[in-house]
Amino acid sequence: MTAKRSRLMWATGAAITLATVATATPSSALTGVDAPAQLNYVAKINVGEQTACTGTLVDPRWVLTAATCFAPDGKPTAGKPAVATTVTIGRTDLSQTGGSVQQGIRLVPHADRDLVLVKLATRITDPAIKPVRLATTPATAGEELTKAGFGRTKTEWVPDKLHSGTFTVASTTGTTVDLNGSDTATVCKGDAGGPALRTVNGTPELVAVNSRSWQGGCLGNDPAETRTGAIDTRVDDIGAWVEHATSRNSDDLTGDGKADLPAVKSDGILWIYPGTGNTSGSTFGTRFQAGTSWQSQDVITVGDLNNDGSGDLLTRQASDGTLWVYPGTGKPGMDTLGTRYQVGRSWKSQDITRAGDFNSDGLTDVLTRQASDGTLWVYPGTGKPGMDTLGTRYQVGTGWKSQDVITTGDLNNDGRTDVLSRQASDGTLWVYPATGKPGMDTFATRYQAGRSWKSQDVTRTGDFNSDGLTDVLTRQASDGTLWVYPGTGKPGMDTLGTRYQAGTGWGPYRII
Repeated sequence: MTAKRSRLMWATGAAITLATVATATPSSALTGVDAPAQLNYVAKINVGEQTACTGTLVDPRWVLTAATCFAPDGKPTAGKPAVATTVTIGRTDLSQTGGSVQQGIRLVPHADRDLVLVKLATRITDPAIKPVRLATTPATAGEELTKAGFGRTKTEWVPDKLHSGTFTVASTTGTTVDLNGSDTATVCKGDAGGPALRTVNGTPELVAVNSRSWQGGCLGNDPAETRTGAIDTRVDDIGAWVEHATSRNSDDLTGDGKADLPAVKSDGILWIYPGTGNTSGSTFGTRFQAGTSWQSQDVITVGDLNNDGSGDLLTRQASDGTLWVYPGTGKPGMDTLGTRYQVGRSWKSQDITRAGDFNSDGLTDVLTRQASDGTLWVYPGTGKPGMDTLGTRYQVGTGWKSQDVITTGDLNNDGRTDVLSRQASDGTLWVYPATGKPGMDTFATRYQAGRSWKSQDVTRTGDFNSDGLTDVLTRQASDGTLWVYPGTGKPGMDTLGTRYQAGTGWGPYRII
């Protein structure tokens, strides 16, 4: 291969994410046959108005694709996509209905491969759309893999149908797979990020993700180019990275994906109880000290306020109502929190402060209750540090003084942050399901999730058993026993399962 031809291949790879908008002409596809309906875990990704790629659902809320779909150099910024991103999944024919069409709200790029995880606004709950598992063994020379994509064909600029074709593995490196195509199997523009699959005992698994190709025979490509090979990025050895990225939650302060518990006694020492994910034995590991002099703070809420994937602490200064963010580092000990920065002032008028993504934009917002009249407000998060962390608030409810506990979490497992509250008069537990809309439509009609909860004086949410569902943690007022009520993701009185004990002697803690 000459140096000139080598440069051409890389240029082709850089252009592979670009989809030209033109009138599609019905025809057979050079790039392969119409894909079977079973490949409904393959996603069409539109980045703004001009760029389109293909991806694969690898978790109910995450799609894996090529990083070059979002940045020509393959290094997109982690966090909210710079350009509005729409993901269509559950359809192999885009002209049909069904499946799910939603926003991509967060990017997690791989450090040194052409890979990025895209977080969906809500979880895919349709049992007919199942994430594909990652392979655990690399491709081998001579092996045949099935590739799929929504990219161009021989005669169509923007086809509606997913196409697939069979490619043969030429060779494998430490990070890539070199594939040979054919006259009827070519990777074109718009196929970037698409899967290369094998089937093992009847179950498909993802072996690699398309990165770049020669595009021989693709519409709009140089007719003199006849090569049909492609280079994919290996994914058989990235399972730990995917698991870590997809399991991160705003209650994780130690960087292991598990919900941790901050607590402060009257002496002002801040302790972190690291979550273990265990349902029996120790729910929390050995505590470690993360700060001193925290008696000055009268509110502590966990949330990812700076949109870096790590849980931060949002606190309020008792003396003057100043609001602070202590950014999480993911490290244990006294380095758990970075240097705090101010995000608000005069917050003493609010008697409830909780964090969550209430408008489904992928950024952590802050929900508060006005002490004087029970009005509920949302301050939308921006992901920025400092006094720009929160945008202009909007009202989401009235008459909330009847509730003496208000906390937040995804109780119905739809990917949106709901409100869990307790009726002051009788201890009835309510869930107000989130809609993702702003304003007075932020929460839908509430449903009862429990009764007689007045015996508990602390109520918090988090995935404490690491099953992907939001649980409720409480403290028994009489003896300081800590309990976890495991979440089921179901609505109504089945929202919480049978509780289990998570600790004793928690009475002395003034903030949990």
